[in-house]
Amino acid sequence: MRLLKLVDWKLKGFYPYVPFLGNSLETQQELMGITDWLPAEVPGCVQHDLWKVGWIDDPYKDMNSLKCEWVENRWWMYRTCFSITAGPDESILLIFKGIDYKAHIYMNGHLLAAHEGMFEPVELSVDAGICQTVNELIVLFEHVPDEMGQIGYTSKTHTQKSRFNYKWDFSTRMVPIGLWDDVYIKVVKSVYWGEVRLTTSFDEQTGIINWHGTLKIAASASDLHFDKIAAFADVVHNGVSLGKWRGTLAESGSFNFHMAIPDILLWYPNGLGEQPLYHIKVSLYYDGELCDEWTGRTGFRSLKWIPNDASPEDALPYTLLINSSRMYIKGMNLTPLDMLYGTVTKERYEDIVLKLKKANINLVRVWGGGLIEKDIFYELCDEHGILIWQEFIQSSSGIDNIPSQQSEFIQLLERAAYSALICKRNHISLACWSGGNELRDEHGIPSTAKDNNIAMLKAMVHQLDPDRHFFPTSASGPNEFLSLDHLGKNYDVHGPWKYAGPVEQYRLYNYSDSLLHSEFGVDGLTSYASMQRFMNQSELKVQSMQENDIWRHHGEWWCTKDREDEMFGNINDLREFVIASQWTQAEGLRYGLEANRRRKYSNSGSIVWQFNEPFPNVSCTSVIDYYHQPKMAYYWVRKAFANQHLSLKYDQLIINSEAFFFPELYFHNSLEEGELNWKIECIGLQGESIHIQQGCHLVSSNTSTKIEELNWNASTFPMGIIVVRLSGSFIGKSYKVNDFYKNNSSKDKLYNLETNTYLFSTKPNHYFSDWLRAPSVELVWSHLKDSSSEEIEVFEVINMNRVPALYVVAAYMENGIEKIVISKQNYSVLFADEKIQFEVERRSFGSDAVDRSSIYFKTLHSLHCTLLGGELEIANKQAGEMV
Repeated sequence: MRLLKLVDWKLKGFYPYVPFLGNSLETQQELMGITDWLPAEVPGCVQHDLWKVGWIDDPYKDMNSLKCEWVENRWWMYRTCFSITAGPDESILLIFKGIDYKAHIYMNGHLLAAHEGMFEPVELSVDAGICQTVNELIVLFEHVPDEMGQIGYTSKTHTQKSRFNYKWDFSTRMVPIGLWDDVYIKVVKSVYWGEVRLTTSFDEQTGIINWHGTLKIAASASDLHFDKIAAFADVVHNGVSLGKWRGTLAESGSFNFHMAIPDILLWYPNGLGEQPLYHIKVSLYYDGELCDEWTGRTGFRSLKWIPNDASPEDALPYTLLINSSRMYIKGMNLTPLDMLYGTVTKERYEDIVLKLKKANINLVRVWGGGLIEKDIFYELCDEHGILIWQEFIQSSSGIDNIPSQQSEFIQLLERAAYSALICKRNHISLACWSGGNELRDEHGIPSTAKDNNIAMLKAMVHQLDPDRHFFPTSASGPNEFLSLDHLGKNYDVHGPWKYAGPVEQYRLYNYSDSLLHSEFGVDGLTSYASMQRFMNQSELKVQSMQENDIWRHHGEWWCTKDREDEMFGNINDLREFVIASQWTQAEGLRYGLEANRRRKYSNSGSIVWQFNEPFPNVSCTSVIDYYHQPKMAYYWVRKAFANQHLSLKYDQLIINSEAFFFPELYFHNSLEEGELNWKIECIGLQGESIHIQQGCHLVSSNTSTKIEELNWNASTFPMGIIVVRLSGSFIGKSYKVNDFYKNNSSKDKLYNLETNTYLFSTKPNHYFSDWLRAPSVELVWSHLKDSSSEEIEVFEVINMNRVPALYVVAAYMENGIEKIVISKQNYSVLFADEKIQFEVERRSFGSDAVDRSSIYFKTLHSLHCTLLGGELEIANKQAGEMV
């Protein structure tokens, strides 16, 4: 068996159907096409290749994407040449992992096949008679099909092509065409592996690996004797072989392995344990000669979906039971990483998954308007403990949301679903399947298996991946959208996606009775530094989407100007606008997550919309932007999803200074039982102490607990902003042992909780303007040389002023642009004379490593680095280190 990846490609454009004719009937001359042969990357897409050679301008900048919509309406030809040798008893296979979308495949002038569909690999057997010393492979793509964007008719969808490219609220219209995944030549002899199914189970410390592989017979094979076929499996963990097994050949022409592994380690989702993976290699032999190998990884864990606490009888099971313990879902919705998804590299996938992991995410929903992602994404989720909720490629369209029943579509959907099932089912991270996003019947009720489309998918999951749960759609209803007017029907719901205001936002989440909140969010602006990357300097001013076409092009649904003007007063500085918008997004999203978590296991979890964006937006509901730069909301979500977290329940952000204020303190605990020591501090913006309260409580494992009902006399509060900070420590008890929370130490374990800070206002309007325009505080920092990683720099930062420092971030200058450096301590609040250690990541995705001496610290309202210019040297002198 030999494998050759085809990488040396060229590309040429044509008007539709021209390549079918070749020469003009009138002149007999060659119809040359609209481009000459251009270099092409595979995996990739036509738009990216045209951009690289200058045929189109950067499609992500300003409104340039409008100028390249012509690309999708042309035909495009890929060409490569390769040499491969095959003996008389060998067969040549041509394998395409991703064809986007409709293509005709030729080798040495012979038509091998025509194919339609993005999500199923194509395997073609090449007749030895057409092979030459140097072979020419041509893939001719027709123009992209017309399809529904976000607004349209789901019942009229007719393709299995990603729909978000046809225009969604977080993307423009940019419809890729080309080879979006790898292309291989594989030379096989006699027999080779076909479909594989890998499952695991365990009983106490013994794990069982069941592997089933079907055989394919090479075209060159003749007079095949099945008694000469043998298969062997090796299992390796941490570089150590755990044994070798001989397979059993079934009458159906498949091999089965049943491998018992002693002393196994269990696989846990992120935050609850490690993710040990067992490597499996299954070798196939014919007459003693190696013919093919299959390699993969798996782990040992049990996973079930069970009913919520006090769940209605007709509700679906929404709570995850992992290794016999319940797990609260701390989730994110994932959009495709890029409009031109074929160009996404392994490094980019790694950065996304690591950012999910660092944000304490344990489940990601791969949304039905996007992709069945590339294999590398699922492999990374296996490694890092991110469970996957995988949707099939269907989504709502607004005008109607009824799953398509068109026979052409059903055939394409069945083929794509089949390919997804037999490939992704072998990943330990896969938690469930869903029929699609926001699908409904003609009455607007979320779809069920009574719909023929959904029934087909459910039957396929039951047949091909019977151990996985199937949700008919998300949201599964009966209410599709969270509604306080229809309490008792909010089982699995979506929405809202906007901040509802300083009162209504809190009423909504305080009274929600959702069993699972599988999609909701708050919008916020991207960073000023990111805006500078995709908009001209002339556009960098405070504007609304109604006032500016370029802003509208980069996020028309998500204008927050009126919201920020109400909260902060009239804003005229764009950097102020960014800070205000990101703060409101973070505050609104944080509260929704904490409120849901306070109802733990009555509510089984939250899945935030959305983690990322595939196109650079001025404003969007994402918590990281297109360039992978986290917004403020990313850091607040990370805190809200921490294993141990203090939160405050309240009715509104605006405190009536003539009344009493009754917040409630909660502790969220994902770990073992123990003793909580907590502290609440309230101060004014000038540093005046208003209230201090502390206490000690015993807390059970895996719970959310009301700790204290507070009663504060607001008449004693000063006019303006009130800063409330929660802090504490937790002593985990060593005697508490169960599947999730094993504390093998003979001593109790101390956890220092991250602080959680809230801002309230006693002002009647422009509630938070005082903070946004507060004077700078003096920060002093010094470098500490105690980091165990070359990628992490540790600094100690001190607030030298009496007033609180809101909010402290690590920053640096790059080409005259101020950027925030990634640190989990970003947006910390420091009271007078307090200090904190910042662990700063020197390297962020897409940027060179930041020099340590370039890093400085500032509060958010210190808008311009030039304001700090004279202070940088002074501050570091005081700290004993020169910049």
